[in-house]
Amino acid sequence: MATTEAKEPSLYILPYDDPEFKRLNMQSEMLSMCFGGLTPCHELVESVLDPSDGSEKHVLDLGSGSGIWCVEMAKKFPHTEVLGVDLVSPRLENPPRNCKFEVHDINDGLSKFYGTFDVVHARFIDSGLKDHHKFMLDAERCLKPGGVFVVICASHLLTEDDTPYPPFTQANPQGSWFQRIFFVMERGLKNQGNNMDISEGIFCEGLWNHKLLDRTSCRGAIFTPPIGLWASASDSHKNTTIKKLGELWRNNLMTVNRHFEKGFLNAKRPAEEYPLYGPNIDEELLQDRHRSLMQVRALWGQSHGKNYKVPETFEGAASSSEGGFTLATIYSDQVQWTDRLSSYRANFTPEMKALINDSSFDVLKHHYEAEQ
Repeated sequence: MATTEAKEPSLYILPYDDPEFKRLNMQSEMLSMCFGGLTPCHELVESVLDPSDGSEKHVLDLGSGSGIWCVEMAKKFPHTEVLGVDLVSPRLENPPRNCKFEVHDINDGLSKFYGTFDVVHARFIDSGLKDHHKFMLDAERCLKPGGVFVVICASHLLTEDDTPYPPFTQANPQGSWFQRIFFVMERGLKNQGNNMDISEGIFCEGLWNHKLLDRTSCRGAIFTPPIGLWASASDSHKNTTIKKLGELWRNNLMTVNRHFEKGFLNAKRPAEEYPLYGPNIDEELLQDRHRSLMQVRALWGQSHGKNYKVPETFEGAASSSEGGFTLATIYSDQVQWTDRLSSYRANFTPEMKALINDSSFDVLKHHYEAEQ
């Protein structure tokens, strides 16, 4: 396993330390609960990695972070070689023999991996990409015929009505502090050359028109786990699942917001504002002041060639729920998918847009003066 540490890049805004790796491990657990497996298309992945055809199987994880997903995949598929690629090596003791890691900047290209992998997986790496379109094409070129590409991202918080959750402003003190810093972080990314509008556009379009993929295999999914303990389900087992998910996502947000300082400073807002976010976010999350939902989006599709497709019982869109609480909606229809994502962004209020586009909007001067 490679151990060489890479210099921290200018684009990536989160740290490379043990607390962050611990949070990434918790995040992996949350996502597995949301997906019902290690990927949002686990049945398809299992069919692609089935060893019965006698061929060697290979999995590539782009932006492998703590390495936990690679380790879990290597254990689940012991006949498969799993490779994680990131800017630094994970701090792992005795990973499975079929699990390897390589230090490499994805932004430098992936040509050495072309045509090699049965599954290519990337999640929550869009904030560290220099060229989103190049990355998507590069990742898809890494697939063998019939291989599966899975890409996952997170977006702003939702209300129960599937609209953007209002952020805290001085005019709206009942809004969410976490939603506010999420918008501010987008401003920080934009200032350092990573325009998330491009990533948003790619996800809104989906993979259906990508020439390297079979459009009939392409899907989009939105997962909306609750943040906190406010959600419930009538079935006791499902209620336990919903509560656990809510608790994990709450704890994740309470941790990750303390890792946002680099992105916040990139947003060119007054440095005195930053210390206000941590305690206010803790308070609103611990008290369940907001009935908000996390928004996790996933896209997947197969390259042309072998057909591993798992039969499905739906057309267009299908939802899965936990005792009445809708946790996931999967789309096979591009128009329905694009309409849903486009309508979300279209519902941004002037205040939301200002937090993204104007560093001088709603400066909280009297708040931090009061703290002094």
